[in-house]
Amino acid sequence: MFGQARPMGRLARRFDSFAGIRSETDYDRAILIERFEALRLQLPWLYVIMAVTVVGVQLAGGSSDPWAVAPAAAMLLVILFRAVHWLRPRTDRPGPPIVQRELRRAYAVAALFCLADLLWSASLYVRLGELERVEIAMLSGLAAIGASCGISGFPAAARIPLFLLGIPAGVALCIGPVAAQTGIGAGLILLALINLRMLNVRDETFTRLIAARFAVESEKRRALEATIEAIDEKRRVTSIANSDPLTGIANRRGFLGALEELDNERRRQLAMVLIDLDGFKPINDTFGHESGDALLVQVSRRLQALAGTTLPVARLGGDEFAMVMHCVGPGHALGFAEHAIAALSRPFCIEGRDTRISASAGISFQGGEDVGEAIRRADIALFDAKRRGRGRASLFSADMEQDVHRRTSIEQALREPGLCADIDLLFQPIFRLDTMELTSFEALARWRHPELGWISPSEFIPITEQISVLHEFSYDLLKRAAVTALDWPDSVQLSFNLSAVQLCSSGTAAKVLDTISEVGLPASRLQIEVTETALLADFELARRNLSRLRNHGVRIVLDDFGEGYSSIRYLREMNFDAIKLDGSLVSTITRPGSGLPLLQGVLALCRAMGQQCVAEHIETEQQAILLRQLGCRYGQGFHLSPPVSRADAAALARSNLKPSSPFYLAADSPRRAAG
Repeated sequence: MFGQARPMGRLARRFDSFAGIRSETDYDRAILIERFEALRLQLPWLYVIMAVTVVGVQLAGGSSDPWAVAPAAAMLLVILFRAVHWLRPRTDRPGPPIVQRELRRAYAVAALFCLADLLWSASLYVRLGELERVEIAMLSGLAAIGASCGISGFPAAARIPLFLLGIPAGVALCIGPVAAQTGIGAGLILLALINLRMLNVRDETFTRLIAARFAVESEKRRALEATIEAIDEKRRVTSIANSDPLTGIANRRGFLGALEELDNERRRQLAMVLIDLDGFKPINDTFGHESGDALLVQVSRRLQALAGTTLPVARLGGDEFAMVMHCVGPGHALGFAEHAIAALSRPFCIEGRDTRISASAGISFQGGEDVGEAIRRADIALFDAKRRGRGRASLFSADMEQDVHRRTSIEQALREPGLCADIDLLFQPIFRLDTMELTSFEALARWRHPELGWISPSEFIPITEQISVLHEFSYDLLKRAAVTALDWPDSVQLSFNLSAVQLCSSGTAAKVLDTISEVGLPASRLQIEVTETALLADFELARRNLSRLRNHGVRIVLDDFGEGYSSIRYLREMNFDAIKLDGSLVSTITRPGSGLPLLQGVLALCRAMGQQCVAEHIETEQQAILLRQLGCRYGQGFHLSPPVSRADAAALARSNLKPSSPFYLAADSPRRAAG
């Protein structure tokens, strides 16, 4: 059964090719549709011509015999049926398959109708007289010419009446006995041939016209497709340019663009919130960048859930995010930021393990200003939040603006050449508490700017770290301090602080040793003070630097112990020469409900680990007496001596006084100690 379908298919394709009604390509289908539309416009005239011809032939035959009338009636019924079929109103434009089917039927009907007309006319022709024969032949010939013109839009069908009616009618007239009939017949044959030629020319012109129109439409379609593709590509490129490739949320450019599109009235109702992750770098360093990337993706999803679908969330870079919120006042905005911080403090599941971070936030109100200004203010507030500790949120204020201006001024001043010459060095004595013997001086930087006034080290040292001038600045101070220490007795040491940036730089130990060697200060007379937070930055690199310094005779002191982190791990692994107790452990020991038990515990811990202790910030006589009785061996503070100048430090070191102060004389008095 399936073997027979293929030959029929090939036959149908051959017929379609012969009739010019193929539908294999878009071009074929375009011609097919145009032939159909042309045929629909011409068919009414065709039916009129065929009906007139049938009636004329019937009248020429002159017979009222039912058998003679029946063929004419049948052909008129066919004409009526096909006219109704073609002239009925259509609500839609038929597609190529329906058009192809209709044209096949039209070809078949034309062939059958013309063949039936030929047979009917021939049957009448042989039975009638000479005059009637001429009439029938001429009617058939003229009908063939008219029908051919009527369906010229479908050349394959238009040729049928010429071959089946027109040429046979001309031949019938040519073979007649009258010479005039021969001339008419020859003319009819010639007219049929000319019409055939015109059909071929018209068909060529028609196909060229359709080809040109099809080419134009194809170009339009390709141009439209290219335009749509260009628009899609532009949209895709814009999306890429405005999106963060890792998290899929907006980047800085996309965030700014989305906010710029808002009208000023809506923008006034928004608050800008910048969020920066705390502790993200250790996660990247410990678990790898893939874990860090996964964490950033989850952070962005949580922030999107908070913002909803109507307000943009962006990753501005690194671990900093931005979002906006509708707010009714400062309290509302601050509450929202704290809610976001709380959401980010919940554990994140990264590669099957819970990971915790914290976040800091800065908030500013749009207030109608441009978006860039709002981000700048929120960034100032974020800086304030991070300065106050982790997991904080700050609302922008004018005071913060002043702080930023001061910080910028300090930064510019730090970049000026010859800065170190403008910074003074003071030296605060460190005494042995039981004998009040001077053991060392801690070098302290003091900077008085002609316009900015006094600038404390806690204010300008972090800035030197950020603008990468700390190393040059610090080693210059170390050199000056070492030169000063050369005027002291060999028993008095120089204590100098190293920052986290220096401690975690690979060449620090060598630079320190080269600096003191250049001025001739023995390494055994130098002690370096470091904080626990500095060790946190890069413990292994810090340990290598400190070990090298210690191997050359430099003493290592842990500064600010008890301020915050206070890890026993560092006491065990670093083997410090001394530990400086933070002032917070000392300041409350003489008050009711004091921290005396805590201080006793810390001193006991240090004794158990064989570590000497230095108490900082001794401000009162009672504090000094209690520290001495508790076994704290060394101390410094304003009660013992404020920081002194270079000359006073040299004088004090040379005299090495054991002052007979009321504190020292009362140190052994149980009554005073108890008080």
